[in-house]
Amino acid sequence: MTKKLYDENAYQSEFTAEVVSCNPCQKGYDVLLDQTLFFPEEGGQTCDRGTLNDIEVKDVQIIDQEIHHYVEKPLTGKVKGKIDFAYRYSNMQNHSGEHIISGIVKSLFGYDNNGFHLSDHEITTDYNGYLSHEQLATVEQMANQVILENHTIHCFYPDCPGDYDYRSKKEINEAIRLVEIEGIDCCACCAPHVHSTSEIGIIKILKVIKNKKGIRIYFVCGHRAYQDYLLKHDQAMYISKQLSLPPLQLTTGIERIIQENNQLKQEISSLKKQMIDNQIQLLYHKTTHIVFIDELDHSLQQYYLNQLSIYSDKLAAVFVGSQDQYRFMMLGEMAHTTLQLLKVSFEVKGGGKDIVQGQIIGQEKLIKECIEQSERGK
Repeated sequence: MTKKLYDENAYQSEFTAEVVSCNPCQKGYDVLLDQTLFFPEEGGQTCDRGTLNDIEVKDVQIIDQEIHHYVEKPLTGKVKGKIDFAYRYSNMQNHSGEHIISGIVKSLFGYDNNGFHLSDHEITTDYNGYLSHEQLATVEQMANQVILENHTIHCFYPDCPGDYDYRSKKEINEAIRLVEIEGIDCCACCAPHVHSTSEIGIIKILKVIKNKKGIRIYFVCGHRAYQDYLLKHDQAMYISKQLSLPPLQLTTGIERIIQENNQLKQEISSLKKQMIDNQIQLLYHKTTHIVFIDELDHSLQQYYLNQLSIYSDKLAAVFVGSQDQYRFMMLGEMAHTTLQLLKVSFEVKGGGKDIVQGQIIGQEKLIKECIEQSERGK
């Protein structure tokens, strides 16, 4: 069994170890050490980054309590390991932050944490119940208050786990390691954590989505929260400058612009309908009418098709797009036959019962020739 040095000191960044085995594998070489600081991918958290004898460790996995390090070159004898402590510490901040959130959710609402994922790009936690916007705001406020109160975080292997009321997402068949946040939470967990809640800095919930019979919370803590704030602050200042609005008035200003934009869309739609009506008035009855137009939304395309069908005995078709890519609608007794003929000659996706619609890739001239062929076949 590999000795887990990260259990003894989560803040240590360098270590030495003896190579127990080194075997070729699909990932390069699979290295077992007698002891390691590298936290493996486990408990929903990605593995540590770093090097062994300055050789990058590509991946770290735990299999039957043995920690496997995957590198590109073989290693023997005594090795020196270094972990990327900045990456480790970021994970520690975020994982400890998750324990605070989950402890508060459990104590306030009784919901269990049944899923956790901590990767390079996002942090999510799943709960088996629903929380309102107001309840989530309460959770976030309380979590940040816990940070300010600087509670101790204690990681340990208890002699009698049954003496503790702890959370656990799964049944554990090995020595139980508990992470206890004084007065807030106690949870079975294998990952490194910070010593106190003040080290987390800040917790910010980013968004929430429904997930199975509960919710999934996306959040960031510590340095990741700072990076998230910096990005959004820069975006807000850019928008403020572009709209000539003070930052605190952006919401009101954007709502006004959206309203103005919607009004303009309605006016444009009305004008386009008038254009369609004017063009329709110039038509006469014939077997097919085919129209190609660069821009038209779905509702106006259907309006055009319905008006066009009045003057089409067997087929009305409206193609919207450019550069040989079109969104089409067809109506009439020849619509399904025409669709099948188009599928023979072009890349086509689509179908339908009354109105045949879809997408097609092809030149306007060739599409028209194909439809004319369909008309002659009738």
